Amino acid sequence: MSLTRFEACLVGAVLGDCIGALYEGMSVVPLSTVLEYTSTLETNRKIQREHGTRPADFYGLRFTDDTAMTRSVAASLLEKKTFDAQDMARRFSQEYFEEPNRGYGGSVITVFESLKNPDLKDVYEPARTQFEGSGSYGNGGAMRIAPAPLFTFAKHKTEDLQDLVSSVTRLTHTNILGVHGAILQALAIDQSLRLSSASDLDVHAFIDSLVEKMRLIETRDKDTSPKPSPAKNPKRKLDAHPTPYTAKLEKMKEFFQKDSFETSEIVKEIGHDISALGSVPTAILAFLRAGTKIIPGLEDRNKFEQTVLYAISLGGDTDTIATMAAAIAGALYGMDLIPEPWQYYCEGVAEAETMAEGLFKLEA
Repeated sequence: MSLTRFEACLVGAVLGDCIGALYEGMSVVPLSTVLEYTSTLETNRKIQREHGTRPADFYGLRFTDDTAMTRSVAASLLEKKTFDAQDMARRFSQEYFEEPNRGYGGSVITVFESLKNPDLKDVYEPARTQFEGSGSYGNGGAMRIAPAPLFTFAKHKTEDLQDLVSSVTRLTHTNILGVHGAILQALAIDQSLRLSSASDLDVHAFIDSLVEKMRLIETRDKDTSPKPSPAKNPKRKLDAHPTPYTAKLEKMKEFFQKDSFETSEIVKEIGHDISALGSVPTAILAFLRAGTKIIPGLEDRNKFEQTVLYAISLGGDTDTIATMAAAIAGALYGMDLIPEPWQYYCEGVAEAETMAEGLFKLEA
């Protein structure tokens, strides 16, 4: 394993977050619009290189809570060299109160308020008691989980990764759908890291491996949620399936048997919202489609760029879907495919590289 793929996993996640945040909440995001903006990044960087100054009317892109919490996960793992619930919970809360304007959701803020209490003995309690005890089913666990598969990579044990992901996620999201979404995202990154090269990416093999793992996990845990989850969207039939993540992965295989499929189909069947169930499978689909099919309008873009641009074009929770898709893509493609202008204009890239290097050294 090379350092460049660890770096690209975390750097890619930052870029997906920063660029995707520009379109968050838009139900329809024309691909041409996203492409035009990233082309502006590249043009402005060229101007700066030629003239030594940044265009006066152009500013850098700030990261959101996705990256803020990812950094906290990485920092805790690097310092403690193990999972320390108290330390990670403290970092989450401290990060929020130092910079609260990063787009945090209202429900997680109440968790941070409780975690701020120095007398709190059980750091899992605030999240566990949310929503009348059902816990949050959002994608906040999955969006920040990229450091976990980097941390456990050398162990080659899926169980270790699952345990770490569950522990990290339950600090804020205890609903089983939120936990399973984070596990699925971490497994996808892990699988991507373990491919020898981009040419080894096979859609059906990649999905089948995830299906095998998630079916076991969902079957084992299907009765552990305290009450029926409100995450099940009545408009999406697969959300009501007994093993919904497995069902959505199987549905993705059907999509890839066709020459093309429309965004409307993806949104209808898989989703693009803030729930883990409605966004993690979507991010994986974006990675696989960009990695194995030519996306009209992006023919001159490399596979990493296509992943980010296509993920954003799916609309909805664009920053989180893009950050997750980009983390998976970066773990396969490495830094060579990540555009320098994107890195230059996005906040937090240098820190992501440093943290990735630290995690890589832990595994050496």
